[in-house]
Amino acid sequence: MTLTPKQARFVEEYLIDLNGKQAAVRAGYAAKAAEVQASRLLRNAKVRVALEDAMQARSKRTTVTTDRVLTEFARLAFANMRDYWPRPGETIDLSRLDQDRTAAIAEITIDEAMDTAGVLHRRTRLKLHDKKGALDSLARHLGMFVDREVAASTFEHRVMQMTPAERLQLAEEIIRKGEKYLPLLEEARARGEAPPAPVGEDDDATKDATNERRSRVGRRHGPGR
Repeated sequence: MTLTPKQARFVEEYLIDLNGKQAAVRAGYAAKAAEVQASRLLRNAKVRVALEDAMQARSKRTTVTTDRVLTEFARLAFANMRDYWPRPGETIDLSRLDQDRTAAIAEITIDEAMDTAGVLHRRTRLKLHDKKGALDSLARHLGMFVDREVAASTFEHRVMQMTPAERLQLAEEIIRKGEKYLPLLEEARARGEAPPAPVGEDDDATKDATNERRSRVGRRHGPGR
């Protein structure tokens, strides 16, 4: 399974920041169609396999795995300040803390003062990492809740809030804007960088059905649309 030079370069660039559009531009694709091209590349079976292999190889090199990240989040999320309280008559002994407890500590402050009798008094203050932030990250990873702001910003949510007439208008706008990319698609197909047209896509029957649908939409909206 061999990638084209541009596809291979896209895989390399995508691993830098996981930004498909910018990776496509850096790989040499036209900037004006980079977002569309990136979406197409990320759906390409060969490119997906190459990305998965590259990510697994990087994870192995850096020893950073999903399990390791989740374990670290869990240490922060489930830390309890009672675990750090000293026994009666003792002070906090940091040497007795295990790896889970030390991982949850964000800051340690030790104040020492000598009293008039020459006795040294030590006060140790601990600040733990953001517990709620770690819990939120774990919950998102496990799919326990959906961020409302993110959900409200999705294309599907916006469409659901539209009236039927607004949805129809949006569909026509998408078709109109998409038509300008057809030459780019044909060029990409000619170079082997895009999948071939599905069977029947260029059939006269398909074209007739598309024209009839547009004609009905035009009559529904009336003249001037």
